[in-house]
Amino acid sequence: MAHTCRGTIPLAKAHIEVGDTCHFVLTSEGRSYHLKATSEGECQRWVSALQQAKANATLLMHHSDDSGDETPVPQEDRVLTQGALKSLATKLEDLSTCNELIGKHGAALQRSLSELEDLRGSTEGTDKVKAVNERATLFRITSNAMIN
Repeated sequence: MAHTCRGTIPLAKAHIEVGDTCHFVLTSEGRSYHLKATSEGECQRWVSALQQAKANATLLMHHSDDSGDETPVPQEDRVLTQGALKSLATKLEDLSTCNELIGKHGAALQRSLSELEDLRGSTEGTDKVKAVNERATLFRITSNAMIN
């Protein structure tokens, strides 16, 4: 963990921010990586995979931490406490990201429903129904991820 290869992104302290429908930004060690997926579903899968990798990197970093701090608390208790704090911080960030996604997908779904109501009876209605179904599916996936 102390020595990374060129071209790697240290995920343990990275911040993942979801932009519009297919964009997200990964920030780590002062560098920002702007990424774009081909669809909202693919974007959600990338963000979820990165969040999982970040959680794994945080745990690995925690286990290899030899900071040398001396405290009266037994080492095992300190390790457990630090692990719990890191885990909670990671989960809080994940919840924040999921909250942003749910808000974004909910607003997009609401817009699609409004557009669908405006197009009742027109030939564009079938395309709008497909778009609403896709947005509803993304909203359900995001909601279920947050619940899990």
